Amino acid sequence: MFQLTVSVESSKADWIYSVEDVIKNKLNNCSAVSALNLTGRRVYCAFGCEPQYRAQLLAAIKECLVEMYAVVTKFDFVKNNLRISLPPLSYDILVHTLVAFDRENEHKLLNKILRVEDGMTLDGIFNFKLGELKDRWLEICNLTKNNGAYLHDDDTYNELLRFLISAVNPKINKLTVRESDGNYRLTGAMKNSTFDLKTDSSSELMYYLIDLAPLELEIDGGITNRELSQRLVGIFDAKQLGVAKNKK
Repeated sequence: MFQLTVSVESSKADWIYSVEDVIKNKLNNCSAVSALNLTGRRVYCAFGCEPQYRAQLLAAIKECLVEMYAVVTKFDFVKNNLRISLPPLSYDILVHTLVAFDRENEHKLLNKILRVEDGMTLDGIFNFKLGELKDRWLEICNLTKNNGAYLHDDDTYNELLRFLISAVNPKINKLTVRESDGNYRLTGAMKNSTFDLKTDSSSELMYYLIDLAPLELEIDGGITNRELSQRLVGIFDAKQLGVAKNKK
């Protein structure tokens, strides 16, 4: 049986926990298993599979770790280095947008850096091998802080986020958002499936939109939350269904 173990200090255990479910789903495809164990100040994650699935297991682990560093670890880094005075929701939306910014290039770099092997330490890789990425992250944090005074203006804030999201490769071309009975429904056609999300949280809706970075966003019906409606238009250039026809 092929086995390997990775670890991280317990203070950063959320790094592993954040991708635990995704890893388990991918392990099912290569008949592999995993187990978490807290020993002292470190969390260990052990993986095992039959030898014929070794390559699949390594690929699955690497894919999840790339996503972990590009999203969860970057999120922690940005929050720790972006000291800026904004309303809580505006700040959180800004952080999520900065995390999504340039993700394709970061994935490419991480794929070059990461080598999955027995005994690898996730915090050690972050501390000693991700210098180029951390420099990029710090640069965008400093640039944002240096222009923080302008972000209290809604138009300038929306313009910055629109610029950042324009550099994100879209995961979907077109989405439609509709509000009904206090809930938001986000739908769209993907390459081999249909995206369909329901949430009662305007902030969660924004986080999904930032991650998906649609080329087009339509509002089917009205959005009662005025601030949310303005963000959808200002950041994603959302169009109201039927408006164009009525103008003709």
